[in-house]
Amino acid sequence: MHKGILKKFEYLKGQLIIGKKEIKGENSTDRLPPDSFVPEKHILHDLIRGFYKPAGKPYLLSYQATESENNYGKQIIWKNENNAEFIRIEMAPPNSPKDNRKKSDIDAARYNLINKIPIGILRKVKKGHNIILGLGRITSEREDGIFIIEPFSYNELKKENLKRFEEILEELDEVEAINTSVLREVFQRQGQQQFKRTLLERSNKCALCEIEEPFLIASHIKPWNKCTDEERLNSNNGLLLCPNHDILFDRGYITFNEHGLIKISPKMPEIIKHQMGLKESATISINLKMNEYMKWHRLYQFKK
Repeated sequence: MHKGILKKFEYLKGQLIIGKKEIKGENSTDRLPPDSFVPEKHILHDLIRGFYKPAGKPYLLSYQATESENNYGKQIIWKNENNAEFIRIEMAPPNSPKDNRKKSDIDAARYNLINKIPIGILRKVKKGHNIILGLGRITSEREDGIFIIEPFSYNELKKENLKRFEEILEELDEVEAINTSVLREVFQRQGQQQFKRTLLERSNKCALCEIEEPFLIASHIKPWNKCTDEERLNSNNGLLLCPNHDILFDRGYITFNEHGLIKISPKMPEIIKHQMGLKESATISINLKMNEYMKWHRLYQFKK
């Protein structure tokens, strides 16, 4: 059903839909009937919130961009003057302090980001008038919490990529069948994989030695279990380290000052220090945002 809804969004691209009947059906029990795309009753969007996360699912299915100054203002960067094709959408997550669904919406957006699952896009022109913009895929999350969506097309997928994409949807069906604790473990593992890929774009060597991938570990400066969801995927909260240096950093035997100069714990046995080839002059590349996380590491993780 999920795959069918996505294909339906692509088919409807460019169409103006007036009213709710063709988007969500008559009411909560009388949904859109089965069609050539979707084999059972369904909805494209609930038209209640910008984010549409189906109940009980870990992902976003669709997004309605309103571009109203009463909400988030201009969100769509258009490719041409007739507003038919978009270059990207700056998707603002819910931000009301009284919104008890915003955390699950943001988690769902990150799930789509990590798993590269596209979403259907609607543009609200005015009350009751929506234009279908087709499909988009969340490609990044900015530090201010904005998710960046870029166009996605089922039809443009190469055969091998289409097969992998459909495998992802099948895996998603399996994930939905397992319990919450296992789902959390899957999300963490997938988050770590995305985190490492981001760090590898910056370097492919251990920050302290010449060891390269595939022997590198994406080490969080502030540990995963101490982080917010945003901090867990923030590349400024990470270092690529070989297994030896990772374990020393993770257990607080080494850290780095604001200039990237190594600090070796006085509790480090001299023989280990020698065997690891640690030098007091060793430095890593560090920026101001990384240093904010490193301050936490120096204060709470480093063995003084």
